[in-house]
Amino acid sequence: MDYLTSRCSSLIGLLLLATTAAAEMPDLQPGLWAHHSTVTIEGPMNLPPQTSRNQECLTQQKLDNGIDALNIPESCTISRADIKRSRVDYAASCTIQGVTTLFEGYATFHGTRLEGKMSSSMETPLGTMLMKTDYKAERIGDC
Repeated sequence: MDYLTSRCSSLIGLLLLATTAAAEMPDLQPGLWAHHSTVTIEGPMNLPPQTSRNQECLTQQKLDNGIDALNIPESCTISRADIKRSRVDYAASCTIQGVTTLFEGYATFHGTRLEGKMSSSMETPLGTMLMKTDYKAERIGDC
């Protein structure tokens, strides 16, 4: 299950950086960012919420490079990224080990913090699993 939480957190970061290449530059300040996400899973197996925390150095170069700064897995496709300075709405799909997961979500940008929600669904041998992710991040200093 840590694998699923990790993949969700990775996809959130991927989508947030990917958005910078397509439209307006998000209202995010470069620096050291602390990320926190909570994933709940519903379906054939209801699991307790999974929480993850990490830190990332978000440089101006990463913001400027947008999608080119990432190694987007070939198994993932971003199908929608409606980007504004203060918000992004997105959708993507990833096929990992033969299982396709559909993601939809949004994030709001506030200079030194962001927050958002993402939902995803995947068909498993046990039935449909629904994952809901709440995430937030804040700039905590310089890199």
